[in-house]
Amino acid sequence: MLVIAVTILPAFLTGALGVQIGDELGIDLAGIGGLYGVLFGTSAVFSAPAGRFVQHRGWEAGIRIAAGGTGVALAVLAVLPSRWWAAWWPVALIFVGAGVTAAISQTGSNLALAVSVPPSRYGLAFGFKHTAVPVAAMLGGLAVPTIALPVGWRWAYAAAAGFAFATALAVPARHGPPPPPRKTRALSRPTATPTRTLVALAGAAMLSHTGLDAMGAFVVPFAVSVGVAEGSAGILLTIGSLAGLTMRLVSGWLVDRRQHTGLPWMAALLAAGSLGFLVLAIGGRPLLVAGVLLAFAGAWGWAGLLTFVVVRANPGAPAAATGIANTGKYIGADAGPALLGYLAERVSFSAAWGVACGLLALSAVIVTVIRLTPSGIAMADPPAPGAA
Repeated sequence: MLVIAVTILPAFLTGALGVQIGDELGIDLAGIGGLYGVLFGTSAVFSAPAGRFVQHRGWEAGIRIAAGGTGVALAVLAVLPSRWWAAWWPVALIFVGAGVTAAISQTGSNLALAVSVPPSRYGLAFGFKHTAVPVAAMLGGLAVPTIALPVGWRWAYAAAAGFAFATALAVPARHGPPPPPRKTRALSRPTATPTRTLVALAGAAMLSHTGLDAMGAFVVPFAVSVGVAEGSAGILLTIGSLAGLTMRLVSGWLVDRRQHTGLPWMAALLAAGSLGFLVLAIGGRPLLVAGVLLAFAGAWGWAGLLTFVVVRANPGAPAAATGIANTGKYIGADAGPALLGYLAERVSFSAAWGVACGLLALSAVIVTVIRLTPSGIAMADPPAPGAA
């Protein structure tokens, strides 16, 4: 979880520091959203090659390289001359490298859980893994009042680089042989879930991530725009991220206890996130805290359930199945911040949050239809205790 948080920290930290960076260098919200798109778009392109690399080298080496590489990217951002920041393209190249390391960290963590965790505990395990995104946003929010405002935004990148290098050093060395060949062969077996259902889940993930990944980028600028102090806005981002983190853990714990598909709870959370964005669109400052908490808890709370559902339904081919479903997530994460950043800059934040509201509502409808379709998705029975 920490490695994944570190590797997406360049995006969320840049979003949290957007006001300071924009004031000093003239980079607008659309530009910051574009950097998000560069990172997640690169992750989408390199996800499959990263999976093959991690399968060959082992998850320990993969996530160590991912954390160390991100540390280098963050350190470069801390010392990059202002004229290169203002030119934008050198920063975009750094975010390309960060996108590669983010892809490696995701596939490495998936392999670690697949070979280490009993399927009967997948819900909590994947829920814990997916707390990485709220943790990254939370760290980005905390960096505003604790580092950026007192000593400057460059020191926030420097501190994040140190954290990334420390995380890389903390990754354990390999103990024992790599995973047996039978697990590698299983990755290429046909999926049990119909491809059309996986594509539908990918569509739902794409729509929801288009909205939810813009939250970490634009909560601080939005709060500042309605009159909240910059330091308080950073704390608000931290609190919202904590709400999303908590909901991901609770969701995983619930599906482990009940051993159901998780689709009803996923649809409910998506609907709640849609309502949160609606509150942000029409509520302004009076309902700011309520809207942020509801949007984060709902829009971010369901992500671990998607991995849980797909892996449990496709025990013979979890990588192939999640590869299809996660494609939509990467596309949404790539396009969302740029699209909503453009709307916020050119129209208004209310328009951006309104679009996010509609996208999450449509995503909830798709998940509900999948749940009600008899041939949509079927869960494999968990193994007997001790079988794993």
